Amino acid sequence: MIFSDKIKQLRIESGKRQKDLAKAIGVDVPAYSRYEHGERRPKREQVLRLARIFKTDPDELVAMWLADEAYSHIAHDKMAVRAAELLRDMLEGGSATASEDIPVKPVTTTVAVKRGLVASMGRSVMPHYEQGDAATVMRRIEDDSIDCIVTTPPYWRRRSQGTESISARTREEYENDLLATMAQAWRVLKPTGSLWLNMGDDTTDGFVQGIPWRVLLQMMDTQGWHLVNEVVWNKTTTSPQGSQDHLRKVHELMFHLVKDEDFYYNDEELRRTFALIMHGSKGQGRVPRGKAHQLMVPSDVWTIGVQRSGIAHYCVAPDTLYRLPLVATCPRGGIVLDPYCGTGTACKIAYEMNLRSIGIDINPEYIKKAMASTEAKPLSLF
Repeated sequence: MIFSDKIKQLRIESGKRQKDLAKAIGVDVPAYSRYEHGERRPKREQVLRLARIFKTDPDELVAMWLADEAYSHIAHDKMAVRAAELLRDMLEGGSATASEDIPVKPVTTTVAVKRGLVASMGRSVMPHYEQGDAATVMRRIEDDSIDCIVTTPPYWRRRSQGTESISARTREEYENDLLATMAQAWRVLKPTGSLWLNMGDDTTDGFVQGIPWRVLLQMMDTQGWHLVNEVVWNKTTTSPQGSQDHLRKVHELMFHLVKDEDFYYNDEELRRTFALIMHGSKGQGRVPRGKAHQLMVPSDVWTIGVQRSGIAHYCVAPDTLYRLPLVATCPRGGIVLDPYCGTGTACKIAYEMNLRSIGIDINPEYIKKAMASTEAKPLSLF
C-alpha cells in the first residue's frame, strides 16, 4: 500500500507518536493504526491535515491516497493491468474511446502549477477578475487561502449561447466538469471556510434529473465535504410553465458545505442581516448589535425574488442570495471566491463589505460587465 507506507514513514521521520496524530485528525489510536496498516482509509480532509502536520506536499499525499483507492478496487482483477492503462490514458488526456467506455471521477493531479494569485492581489478590496475556465484558473490560487466560496454554476442545458463556463455535451460530462472545479475548491478553501453552492436542476423527457443531489453526493463521498445546510431558495417569480402533469417549479437548492467541523460562522450578524432584509419593510428596523440573539434563527427556506439582467437569456443571482452567506461565513478581512462569477454579484457584495474577492468566468463580456459594475471607493484621509 503506497499511502499507508508513506504516512508511517513520515510519522517516524517526524518523531511523532500515533497517539499524537490520532488526536490531531480526530480519531482514536486503533483507527489511526489501521490507516498505517492499510486496513482502513482516512477521509480526504484528514489526509490534508496529516500533510500539514508532516510539512509535506499535500497534492502528493492526496495522489497516493487516491492511487490506493483505485488499486484496492482493481488489484485482484485479471483486467487490472488493462484498466490501469486506460486510467492513465484518461488522466493524461488520452483516447476518446477509453473515456467513453470507463467514466472516472475527477482527481487532483500533481502537475506543477505556479501559484500565487492571492498574494498578487495585495490588500486592495477592489474585486480581482480572471477570464478563463474555473478549474484551470483556480490552480493558480494558493492552498488554504480562501475564506468563503459562493457560486451559481451555469445551468445544465438551460443556456445554449455558446459562451458558458461549462459546455459539456452530456449530463455526466457536466457533473464531472463541476466536480473538477469543486475539487479545486476543496484545495483552496481554508479549513475554517465555507462553500455555498447554488444549483438548478433539469427535466429531461418529463423527468427531473436530480443533478444537484448527484453532484452533492459525489462531493461528500469522494471529496470529503460535509453538508451543513440545504437551503431552499423560493424564487417567488418564475417563467410561465405549461405542463399539465407536473407542479410548477419555483425553487432552487443552495448547499452550505465545509471541510472541517471548526468552520467560521457569525450567527449574530446573520440574524441581524436576515431580520433587516426579510422584515425591514414591516417595521422591524435596525437590530442593535448584541441584541441579535433575541431574534429567531433564520430558516432554511429563503424567499427571494429573481433578479433580471440586461443580457438576453441571462439572470443574475439576487444580491440577498449571496449577501446572507457572506455575512454568516466570511470573517472580517476575509477573501471571497466565485469561480462562476458571471457579471460579478458576489464580488460586488464582497466589495461593499470591505472583503477581498476573486471572480472567474470564461465569458469576456461578463467579466467586462462585472468590472464596470464596481466603482472605486473614494480615498479617506481619516
